[in-house]
Amino acid sequence: MQRRAQIRYEQGERDPDAGYLAAIAAAGADVTYILTGRRERPASELTDRARLQAAIEVIEEGLGDKLLPPDKKAEAILVAYELLAEPAATRAKVIELIRRVA
Repeated sequence: MQRRAQIRYEQGERDPDAGYLAAIAAAGADVTYILTGRRERPASELTDRARLQAAIEVIEEGLGDKLLPPDKKAEAILVAYELLAEPAATRAKVIELIRRVA
């Protein structure tokens, strides 16, 4: 690839061809994000809304009858939300973690 071609891509003067896009995808670039501004997600990943709902559910189940102040509960939900993004994290593991720390 020539340097001038890259500059033209970045300045919007020229569109990259399929070969270029394939090469940068192979290098780890998120081509969907580059072209549309939206992140590409694996089909197995929960949507943001579904993951948030799952995080709230695991917190509710993990806490049981225990009460947390709203700020602490919000922190717990955020932690559960992040944990549920990890492929190795399962609902049961997150609930168990919440039970241990609550």
